[in-house]
Amino acid sequence: MTAILSVAPAGDSRPGAGLRRLALLAEALTLLGVVIGTTFVAYVWSDPDRVRWHESQVLYGLPVAIDDRAWLVTGAIAITALALFAWAMWEARALFRTLSTGDFFSIEVPRRLTRLGYLALVGSLGGIVQRAATEIVSRIGVIPRPTQFHLTITSADYVSVIAALLLIAFAKVMHEARRLAAENRGFV
Repeated sequence: MTAILSVAPAGDSRPGAGLRRLALLAEALTLLGVVIGTTFVAYVWSDPDRVRWHESQVLYGLPVAIDDRAWLVTGAIAITALALFAWAMWEARALFRTLSTGDFFSIEVPRRLTRLGYLALVGSLGGIVQRAATEIVSRIGVIPRPTQFHLTITSADYVSVIAALLLIAFAKVMHEARRLAAENRGFV
């Protein structure tokens, strides 16, 4: 752990090698996440039978009816969620790249943190809506008609909302620190 958090030699304005390695690892993980998410959506939604199996598993074995319309609608829902995830990962990658250069007080840092926070908030709340909408679309053609639908809110959803709010708050603190630093430079 000490190697990861090592600092640069005195007089060097760049971050230590440990921070650069950590940022490089985080960048790679964001790109890997997009590749895994894209592969999953492409694999599952390329075949209605796989969608049927996947949705049945997600719904704990409840019957589903995936016709062409349900296949397209659930695919559109999955692609929308994937696009939001890819955007968040792109923002995270850019943030890690900025931090790896040692430009901690760049105006881009609080902006990217704010965007990441709002993307995480929309993603976590949108995940709840996505699961409910996908269930409705997947089960609407089941006969006899289902009389109940599930609305699932997990602890991961709750933690994601809290983490999103923390990102937004941290971005606001950084923005205020930048403003105070500029104000202090004006007095000197």
